[in-house]
Amino acid sequence: MNLMKYKRFFMLVAVAAMLVSIAAWAVKGLNFGIEFTGGTSIRYPLDQKVTSTEVWTALNTPEIQALDLELSPPQPYSYFDAESGTQKHGVLIQTRFINQEEEEQILKALGAAFGPLAADSALQINQVEPIIGKEMLLNAMYAVIIAWVLMLIYIAIRFEFRSGVVSLVALIHDVLIIIGVFALLGKEVNMNFIAAALTIIGYSINNTIVIFDRVRENLRLKKRTDTYDEVVNLSLLQSLRRCLNTAVTTVLAVLVLYLVGSPAIRDFMFALIIGLTVGTYSSAFLATPLWAIWKTAGEKGSTGRLAVAKGE
Repeated sequence: MNLMKYKRFFMLVAVAAMLVSIAAWAVKGLNFGIEFTGGTSIRYPLDQKVTSTEVWTALNTPEIQALDLELSPPQPYSYFDAESGTQKHGVLIQTRFINQEEEEQILKALGAAFGPLAADSALQINQVEPIIGKEMLLNAMYAVIIAWVLMLIYIAIRFEFRSGVVSLVALIHDVLIIIGVFALLGKEVNMNFIAAALTIIGYSINNTIVIFDRVRENLRLKKRTDTYDEVVNLSLLQSLRRCLNTAVTTVLAVLVLYLVGSPAIRDFMFALIIGLTVGTYSSAFLATPLWAIWKTAGEKGSTGRLAVAKGE
C-alpha cells in the first residue's frame, strides 16, 4: 500500500482543518471560564457527598435561570479534615461577578436541596479579579510554548532539526483543531482545557517519535536508490497499526468517562477525544509526509534519492 501517494491530500486536509479552526476562533471567539475572565466562586460545604448532576438540578430553578449567571459545571469535592478527624464534602460553583442578592438566591437554592448551612460551616465566597485571570491565561500560554520548545529541542537532538520542526507543526495543528472545535461549539475554555491541551501535546509527540524512530531505522537499511517517500511509506506501514490500536483503545476509555462521568470533567474528556483523534492523524499524515517533502527538496539536484543513509 502506497500511503505517500496521497501525501498532498493528507496535508491539504490538515491545512483546511486548521484554516476552519482559525476562522471559527476569529469569528466566534472563545468562551473563557472565570479563571481567565474573573468572576465569583462559591465553596458550599455539604453534609454528604453529592454529584455534579444533583447540584445542577438544585440550581435549575426559575429564579436562578432568570439571573443568567453563566454557571460553570459544579465541581463536588471531598477532603479529610485533620482537626475534626472526619471526611468533609462540598461543591465549588463558579459564575460571573454577582451581587449579594444573587449570592443569596444561589445559597437559598442549595439550602433547599441539601439542607441549611450550619453555624460553623466553612462557606467561602471569593471574587476572582480579571487581572488574575489574565495572569493565569499568560501562564497557560507560556506552559504550552515551553512544552513546544523543549520537545523541538529533544527531537532535534534525538533525530534531526527537520524532524523537530515538522513535529512542532503537527502539535500546532492539534492545538488549533481543539481550539477551533471549542470555539465552534461555544464550550468553556478553562484550566481543564489547558490540561487537556498539554496532555494531547504529550500524546501526539509520542506517536510522532515512534514513527520517526522507524524512519531512522529504515534509513540505515535502505539502498541509496530508494526515495524518502518510500522510506516514509514503509515506516508508516510498520508503525500505523500500533498507533491506531493505541489511539482506538485510549479513545474508547475516554469516551466511557465522557458518557458516564460527571459534568465537571466532561469538557476535559471531550477535548481529549478530539485531541487524541487529530493527534494520531497529524503524527502519521502531516509530520512524516512534510518531513519527506522537506528532505527531498533539500537534496542537491532535487533528485529525491538518498544521498547518504547515515541513520540520521
